[in-house]
Formats: sequence, structure tokens, C-alpha cells
Amino acid sequence: MDAVLKKVTPLKDYRLELFFQNGSTAVVNMERRVQTLRFARIAPREVFATARAEGDKVVWSDGVTPFGVYCSELLDAMMMD
Repeated sequence: MDAVLKKVTPLKDYRLELFFQNGSTAVVNMERRVQTLRFARIAPREVFATARAEGDKVVWSDGVTPFGVYCSELLDAMMMD
């Protein structure tokens, strides 16, 4: 997907609302994913709440090292749920 993120809003229960430049939106449920090795770094709620849009990525920060995931990966995972 070539859509560029405009904004990301972290919601309760480990959900992300993605807003795209083209006006589309998507809600991605990350609840199961934060229990995996790949996403364990964003499992603490205070880290998950730092989600922000950066180009075509969602980026989180624990205050030390940022962690980013391309929105296409998140949307692919959403389709598998």
C-alpha cells in the first residue's frame, strides 16, 4: 500500500486508528501481537500510547530507542484477523 499515514491514534485495548492522507481510516487490533516477540517492546501501555505517524510507518518510543513498523505490515496483519 502506498498510502502515507497522516495520523495515528492509540486507542484502549491495544488498538490503533490509522488516518491516511487519502482520507481512508483503519483500526488495527494489536492486542495479540504485543504478546509476540516481534512487538513485545510496545507491550507496556505507556509505550504503546506513544504511537505516532512517521511517513508510511507507525513509530513508538520507550524513551531510548524508537521502534517502527510499516503500515502495510499492520494492514496485512489486520486482514489475517
